[in-house]
Amino acid sequence: MVDGRLHNFSAGGLYNGLVLLIDDETHTYWDHITGEAVHGPLQGAQLASWTTAITTVAAALEKNPDLFVSIARPSWEKRLAGYAMRFIQSVIKFPPGFRRTMGEVDDRLPEWTHGLGVVVNKKARFYPMSMIGDGIIDAWAGRELKLGLGPIDRVPFAEWENGERPLQMFSRWYGFSATFPVCQIYGDQDKT
Repeated sequence: MVDGRLHNFSAGGLYNGLVLLIDDETHTYWDHITGEAVHGPLQGAQLASWTTAITTVAAALEKNPDLFVSIARPSWEKRLAGYAMRFIQSVIKFPPGFRRTMGEVDDRLPEWTHGLGVVVNKKARFYPMSMIGDGIIDAWAGRELKLGLGPIDRVPFAEWENGERPLQMFSRWYGFSATFPVCQIYGDQDKT
């Protein structure tokens, strides 16, 4: 909700290689990660943002054995499109036209590096998967932030010593650094 009004969102385009949402009511474009209105009548407005958990069916069932799981079987057209996209990504990485949506690329890490991006008090830090390994503890804002991988799904997570989780996203470097251009990279924070 923005200003007490409900908005309906859909994909409106690409910017910096990431989806921009557009609302049906005002045709304002929104950053889907930060929740900020970046263009249109509501530019500058801010939606609440929170972490969305990424997991696997096996990990979800381990946590909640009574969970009802429904798996849709995609049409042959969608399966074929998925195979084509995976092939394109394995050979040329980005689909045709994709790179034109991107600004200057931050070359501190290879752009396809997977990792966990964490945002605390408008400060962002990226933890490459290769550094998370069996887990790390990072001192941040006078607190301990524990990072690890889920035991079943192997998806990275970050949580404070009390179990609360800050805003975080499992991402590729190009997307996180485009959204948070002055972000730190774990291990380099003393240098920035």
